Amino acid sequence: MLKRPKQEIRINTRYHGKKLFQFLDEFLEKKIPKSALMKWIRKGAVRVDGKKFKPFDRVFKGQVVTIPSHELEDTTKIDTKSQNPFLIKKIYEDDEILVLYKPPNLPTQPGKGVNDSLYQRLKNHYQKDTPYLVHRLDKETSGLIVTAKTYSALHKLQQLFKKREITKVYLAWVIGTTHFDKWTKIEHEFEEERDNKKKYVKARSYIITLVNKGNNSLLGICLVTGRKHQIRIQLSKMGHPIVGEKKYGNIPSTQGLLLHAYLLTWEDKLFVCNPPWMRKFMIKDEFLKKIFPLPK
Repeated sequence: MLKRPKQEIRINTRYHGKKLFQFLDEFLEKKIPKSALMKWIRKGAVRVDGKKFKPFDRVFKGQVVTIPSHELEDTTKIDTKSQNPFLIKKIYEDDEILVLYKPPNLPTQPGKGVNDSLYQRLKNHYQKDTPYLVHRLDKETSGLIVTAKTYSALHKLQQLFKKREITKVYLAWVIGTTHFDKWTKIEHEFEEERDNKKKYVKARSYIITLVNKGNNSLLGICLVTGRKHQIRIQLSKMGHPIVGEKKYGNIPSTQGLLLHAYLLTWEDKLFVCNPPWMRKFMIKDEFLKKIFPLPK
């Protein structure tokens, strides 16, 4: 655990006008559970200019926010037991492959202006024996990723993905009530840019309604094609954007984008990993019974 001392932060232009809860979540890089942030604020451990504020009161440039001392789990390590949803978890490992849980808001690969990524954490942990990335997840998406520990395993997995012989199932909470009582094929055509050229491509998936809850539905999505942001675009086109969707809909969420890579299976292997969602979006095992049998 990393010990963080008490801090007094003067609000600058970047955070001017933000809600106190939102400021804390961003300033602390989403490394403190939202429930803990709420508890700090409500108990008065967080102060603004020495005064107690409510979670959704706004803070303004020049004000000083006092943040209490706290312990922070080292999120750069790879673990198997921690319940911290911002930590990479080892799901399965043998001589050929390593299956991991990728937390939300962590890029898969390094890029311009990106200092932290799944690959960088793997490199820090495994040094010269860093596994190969076989596929990727969007930064906002949590869930399962398979990596290869040998070049032969990398080549085999790449071929399986290319032949669509690896099945991937995602979970997503969406806006609205849906009625896909069994796996249903959906197909859309949308614009995609490759090599600075725009072209229209077809995107295919299967979806199933796992549960309806108020004005939200939990969907299972099985990808057939693998277009960029495919699930997010398809569901938005259907009028059921994902909770937390900012790019293809303005759907607020205190838990980020509720899209999770839940299942990976090929040949005799099958891996599942539940998402880190809380409160009304928490996943119960009974919700997942309809996923099997998988679509063919």
